[in-house]
Amino acid sequence: MTNPSDPGHPPRPQAPGPPGGPYGGPPGPPQPGPIPGPRPPSPGVPQEQQGWVPPERTDKGLLGALLDANFDSLVTPKLLKLFYVLSMVMVTLECLALVGFAIWIISLDFYWAVAVLLIIATPLVWFFQMLFVRIFMEAVVVRFKQAEYLRIIKDKV
Repeated sequence: MTNPSDPGHPPRPQAPGPPGGPYGGPPGPPQPGPIPGPRPPSPGVPQEQQGWVPPERTDKGLLGALLDANFDSLVTPKLLKLFYVLSMVMVTLECLALVGFAIWIISLDFYWAVAVLLIIATPLVWFFQMLFVRIFMEAVVVRFKQAEYLRIIKDKV
């Protein structure tokens, strides 16, 4: 009998894999041991006798996070809301200046069509600039949330 993927040669014998693996025998009995993760609190049992519980993370303020030498508390997620609001204000002011420039151009006799195009394009400029700012900020937030969730998983083990 030949191997269909390699015609003319007999099939190679497969080495047995680890027990319970895809090539091994049936899985062995489950090993006794503690269940990972925190246990629900047992009523009537003191907290010290209930087993290990991950420490509660306290949310530090901006100054506390800035002075944290262990980098357990992150500053950037706290500042992102401020940066987003500032970017909205700056993009809005830029678009208002663009409209003001277009109104000034209208006063010129030769370029009134350019001014009308600027006034029509200003909302689109605002929309796309805010869209790009939002995408960038969300990418940063997602990265920091990944770090936070990994820290929670690490604390559970």
